[in-house]
Amino acid sequence: MNASLDSIYQLYFDTALFSRIGPTTYAIAPSVGEGTIHRLSTYSGIEIVYSEYRLHSRQMNRFATRERMVELQFALSGCRSACVSGREFTLKRGQGALLLMQDFDVRFDIGCEEPIRSFALGIPVELFEYALPGPDRSGGRHFERLTKGCAFRQLDFVPDERGMKLANRLIEELEGRAMSPLLMEAAAYELLNLYLTQLFDPVPVCEGLSREDMRRVRRAAEILQAEMRQPPSLLSLAKRVGINDYKLKKGFKAIYRSTAFDYLRQIRMEHAMQLLRGGHCNVTEAAVETGYSNMSAFSEQFGKTFGIKPSEVKRFY
Repeated sequence: MNASLDSIYQLYFDTALFSRIGPTTYAIAPSVGEGTIHRLSTYSGIEIVYSEYRLHSRQMNRFATRERMVELQFALSGCRSACVSGREFTLKRGQGALLLMQDFDVRFDIGCEEPIRSFALGIPVELFEYALPGPDRSGGRHFERLTKGCAFRQLDFVPDERGMKLANRLIEELEGRAMSPLLMEAAAYELLNLYLTQLFDPVPVCEGLSREDMRRVRRAAEILQAEMRQPPSLLSLAKRVGINDYKLKKGFKAIYRSTAFDYLRQIRMEHAMQLLRGGHCNVTEAAVETGYSNMSAFSEQFGKTFGIKPSEVKRFY
């Protein structure tokens, strides 16, 4: 656990709005609203926080700390506003932001017009320094370079389908449906890496492909995720994202270290595992949901990917 990061979150949860009702669960005080917040600290010090509540009236909440922190935030519903050391911050539904803060004072202004649902990863600064894309991780000065001595820096992004699937997987785990600390840590790393790469990768990752080409390749990957049951052909996919098939193949190799077909197969298996672990469907339904009409082919590929049969998932998880 990262002591300084833990202390920042504890400052927030020690306010009058919340009361602890379980090892990882906080409840909104009945006098101000209803709902819960789930919080888990991973082995590496990442804070995973999911909030779902509604207030009876607009609430103000304030605290200050001299510590440093990095947070990846997703606004799932409602709108949260804050003033961080004199700078206004608003995150509306469907938006995401990477926040860097140090020696800061924050005043939250939480509305009551609609329910608040948000998801966040609190990231130790040391882990952020190590994880930031780039060849030189030894200097450990990325945080200082990005904040430029200011108390607050906000970098916005639009959550994509892959990111939301990872976030929703972590939310399910947090709510206790199938909690596995090791898999939660892995999913948190993957989610963090996804958006650090999108925000900070300064140059195209492959010679001959522009930044716009890379954006279109990532869009193609999102289409495969959304349409894995009936995926488009490679040529059709290339046409939909406005790139030729040669660049699409090259881009998949550069970004995902695989062909588009192998990428599709991998996300199908990951989704099938998620469905089976969550108890959302049986093996046949999981196969159909991920685009397999041949049960033998599905079971064989599942076994190659995870080392167990799909029918054995419940026994192991």
